[in-house]
Amino acid sequence: MQKVQRIPKILTKAFLGDPFMQWLFPGSDHSEKLEKWWIFITEANSANSNSRLDVDDKNTTAAIWEKPKFEIPTGNKKEEENESAFGQFLLGLVGDRINDVVEVLREVNAEHPKEPHWYLQAVGTDPSKQGQGKGAAMLKPVLEICDEQGLGAYLESSNPRNLSFYYRLGFEITKDLVLDEGKAQLTCMWRSPRSTQV
Repeated sequence: MQKVQRIPKILTKAFLGDPFMQWLFPGSDHSEKLEKWWIFITEANSANSNSRLDVDDKNTTAAIWEKPKFEIPTGNKKEEENESAFGQFLLGLVGDRINDVVEVLREVNAEHPKEPHWYLQAVGTDPSKQGQGKGAAMLKPVLEICDEQGLGAYLESSNPRNLSFYYRLGFEITKDLVLDEGKAQLTCMWRSPRSTQV
């Protein structure tokens, strides 16, 4: 099995109890929709040369990064096709909640820093293996690249329980986003590059 094919199952397990994902996909079919979400996100990123997907050897931890963009994106046909495909996919998952969900995702995207940075879309560890340093080990190579290149890293934490994990890696809160009239919340976090000089 290719590493990309292992990512959705890992992230589905890791995000089952996630408050934001429970808001995004409420109901008895939550886990089914969550897995479809991660399949779509993984496939979209694996087809994108500006993404980095990592999986550990034991298939317990995965991360999806978006690499820095050094040019201002200009709308092109491929981007429009991707947005349209995502919109249709999302409509199939959230149904008549589509307007609320799209509005929340727009608010979240508007908070992304404008300067070039690495964006951590997701990191997750199988719940039975959490607390063993696997998530930190998964993120370390990219954070070292950030430090070497003098670039920041950005993420949205969807679970307050994870904030201390990100603090230990050098991330700091930049904003708490209260979304959909308080029904959903994300914490925006930024990590400035650390000096690599000795």
